[in-house]
Amino acid sequence: MARNGNPGAFEAIVDRYQGRLLGFCRQMLGSTEDAEDVLQEVFVNAYRAMLADEREINLRPWLYRIARNRCLNHLRKPSADAQESMDMVPEVEAASTAEKVHNREEFRQIISDVNKLPETQRSALLLREMDALSYEEIADAME
Repeated sequence: MARNGNPGAFEAIVDRYQGRLLGFCRQMLGSTEDAEDVLQEVFVNAYRAMLADEREINLRPWLYRIARNRCLNHLRKPSADAQESMDMVPEVEAASTAEKVHNREEFRQIISDVNKLPETQRSALLLREMDALSYEEIADAME
């Protein structure tokens, strides 16, 4: 129905996938602000592509492929900021200050290690662990 220009149908797609795709983009880009900007591009491009093409699509991996490609385009821009964002550090409830510091340091190290992976491995890891895509869906998204 979204392909027939039904805005309600596309809105349902956005509602269903927005949070997951935002998390994926945030992990790829390291910034909530950049991820939100890229996510807007993802949905605009998805909407245009749905209206322009009648081929059957597997929606979930297709959206992740668009998101991945948009994130890569953003990272290639000279203005892309490679600094770690503190909004990616999870909150730890009822922990002492020392435990919080230790947990944040561990998290920073994990993020650093993940960011050192080649892009394809990093994307596959994020799709599997953060978004629980099947291996087949990951393969489709990474085409």
